[in-house]
Amino acid sequence: MIRTEKLCKYYSIHSRHEVHAIRDINLNISKNTFVVFNGPSGSGKTTLLNIIGALDRPTEGKVFIYDEEITSFSDIGLSRLRREKIGFIFQNFHLIPRLSSWENVSYPLIPLGISFRERFQMAKLLLEKVGLGDRLDHAPEELSGGQQQRVAIARALVNNPEIIIADEPTSNIDDETSEHLLELLKELQTDGVTILVATHDAGFEKIADEIYKIKNGRLE
Repeated sequence: MIRTEKLCKYYSIHSRHEVHAIRDINLNISKNTFVVFNGPSGSGKTTLLNIIGALDRPTEGKVFIYDEEITSFSDIGLSRLRREKIGFIFQNFHLIPRLSSWENVSYPLIPLGISFRERFQMAKLLLEKVGLGDRLDHAPEELSGGQQQRVAIARALVNNPEIIIADEPTSNIDDETSEHLLELLKELQTDGVTILVATHDAGFEKIADEIYKIKNGRLE
């Protein structure tokens, strides 16, 4: 389902020095697999997930999803891919401060032309699923860190994604919310979703199908 070939990402500093974020990454991930990427901060985990998730482009190499080379897609094509197939759970939530919980969850649906009523109902069901059915109208500032992460999780699910990409999803939340997230991701895998997680949390290793160690931008 997801395949990478000799994936590299370089950053130039002051036009003289190159930082190699990832080097020669080759992966072959089957559909409905729970994959964990482990490694120290700065090892390249986030860069790798951003490229697989079509948020960034590699300097060299290719990414295939369902045998389509997404690295050749236009920006519009990458945006469509993210909207239709991928859900993201970020370390820092990335909620819109001026929007309520349900509005944040339903925000990705606006470009699809879905009615206000249907967007509200979809967001309501997902917020109930993550235990926030009584926080529909709360702004992010009125929620705890764990509750904000639950809103972010619900938003990641609103487009019914085939792939979930989670970058350090438990680093800013409490143990109870972390446990709930683990259970929810495992449930999603049971429903056929492919899960990719970058994390230091040992709890994920207990439920992962595949674990990759990354150090200095390379798979070990």
